[in-house]
Amino acid sequence: MVRAQRDGPRAAGTRVQNEFMQTAAVILAAGTSKRFESPKQLALIGRRTLLEAVVMLARGSGLDPVISVVPPGLAVPAGVLPALNTAPSSGLSHSLRIGLAAVPAEIEAALILLGDQPTMALRTVRAVLAGAATDRRVVAARAEGRLGPPVLLRREAFAMANAATGDEGLRAILIDHPDLVTAVDVQLHAPDVDTPTDLAALGEPCPGCDALFQPVRQDATHEYIGASPACWAAFGEVLAREFGDPGYGWIHRHTVDVYTVQHPGRDERRQRQSVALHLIGLCHWLEHGMGMRELNPITQRLASGDRDWPWLEPPLTYALTVRDVLAATTSAEHGALVRQWGEETWRAWAPHHELIRRWASEALH
Repeated sequence: MVRAQRDGPRAAGTRVQNEFMQTAAVILAAGTSKRFESPKQLALIGRRTLLEAVVMLARGSGLDPVISVVPPGLAVPAGVLPALNTAPSSGLSHSLRIGLAAVPAEIEAALILLGDQPTMALRTVRAVLAGAATDRRVVAARAEGRLGPPVLLRREAFAMANAATGDEGLRAILIDHPDLVTAVDVQLHAPDVDTPTDLAALGEPCPGCDALFQPVRQDATHEYIGASPACWAAFGEVLAREFGDPGYGWIHRHTVDVYTVQHPGRDERRQRQSVALHLIGLCHWLEHGMGMRELNPITQRLASGDRDWPWLEPPLTYALTVRDVLAATTSAEHGALVRQWGEETWRAWAPHHELIRRWASEALH
C-alpha cells in the first residue's frame, strides 16, 4: 500500500513504513452515462475498460485498498472492493460519500479518482501523494488555476463530503476553504470521457503495451518488436535520456528488457527468442539482483545458440508503460520508475513464471 509522506518528499518508489499514511483509492464510477448512451465504465480503451484503466493506475501508484463506487449490476475488476450506489442519479457527491464510508477504519487517507478519466497521468497521482507531506487535510491537483482530481483527503477531512451536493463533488468546498488545501500544480487535468467522441480523441492503443498515444506521421518501428510508431518514438525519448546522462543510463539494460517483453510482436522465431531472453533478464534482475555486467554475457550466449524458444502468450495489458517512465523529471525518479515498471511487467507475466525461472536457472550454469 502507498503511504503518503509525513515529513517531506522522497525519491519515487521508496517506502518508509512509519513515515507514511496508509492511503486507499476511491474511484467514483457510478455515473448514469446519459451522453455515452451505454455504460461508459465498460467501454473499451485499447484492451481494457475505462474502469480497468483507472484501477490499474491506482494499483500502479501503490494505493491499497482500491475501492470503486459503482451502480447496481456493474461488476468491478478482480481485487477491487465494490461500494454500491443504488441512486446514481443523485450525483457525484452521493458517490463520494459512499466511497469514503467504505474506506476501512485503519486507513488514514483516501485518494479520489474519477472512473471516466482513464488517461490520468501517473506523475499527477504521485505529485498529489507527495503533497501530503504538509499538515493540511486535503491535497488537490491544480491546473490553470482550477482545482480538480485526484484529491487526497486525510481521514479527518472525510466529513467535508457531507456538505457536497450534486455533481460538483468537493470543488466548491475546497475553493471556500483554501486554508485546508495544499494545491499541487500540474500541467493539465485529465479529460473526462462523456461521449464516444471523447473516447476516440484519447488516442490509439499500442498493439504491444496497450498504452494510448496520439498517432505520429512517421511509420518507423523496430523490425520485429510489436510497437506502434508513436510508442516506439516514446521509447526513443527514454533511450535518449539514458544515452545522454549516466545518471539515467545505468539502468539502460533493464529498460530494454522491460520494453521488449511488453512488445512481443508475432509468433515467429526471432520474436520468440527475443521475448524469452529478455524475460530471463527480468527474472535475473528482479529475483537474483543481477546487473548489466552479469546479464549481458548470459544474453549473448543464449542468443548465439540455435535453440527454438516456445511462444508464450503475453498479457493483455500492463499497469505501467513507457509513457509512465517518461514522467520522470530526475535520474533518481527515472531509476525508481523503471524498477517499478519492471516489477509490474514481471508480475503481469506470472502465468509463465515457473517456466521462465527454470530457463533463468539453466542459464546460470
